[in-house]
Amino acid sequence: MKTFLASTALACALAVPALASGQTAPTAAVQADLAKLRADATSTSATIVADAQKLAADAAAAKGGTRAQAKTAVKPELAKLKADVTAARTLLKADRAQLKSDLAALKGTKGARKSIKADLQATRDAVKQARTAAHNAVKAAHAAVKDMRASFKK
Repeated sequence: MKTFLASTALACALAVPALASGQTAPTAAVQADLAKLRADATSTSATIVADAQKLAADAAAAKGGTRAQAKTAVKPELAKLKADVTAARTLLKADRAQLKSDLAALKGTKGARKSIKADLQATRDAVKQARTAAHNAVKAAHAAVKDMRASFKK
């Protein structure tokens, strides 16, 4: 009887950490996904902002010249900006899909959603801020290109 109780106690003692690690594994995966999404959003936003600022500077520099000169100055920067935006969309879409699948796996874990609530909100805020910065930079570049084109019509 003592042997049976000892083996049962040992089995329970070994099972509790296994259950606990099973509960933290989905949480850790979600937190890693959130960190990756934040980092990717920040880095892609910085790249897009830099490309947009370069495009705006090139458009401002080409403002008084000819159409051909402006086209050769602006076209490569515009292509680079478009390529970086497309790459950013693809990367962030993949990050969101991974996060969504890990959140679905986390759904069955009791109390885990509360533990990541602050991280989810911080990630939402960081992604929104990065998106706004990129959007504003692209908007400014668009306005600079529009001003450049208007200078040719005179």
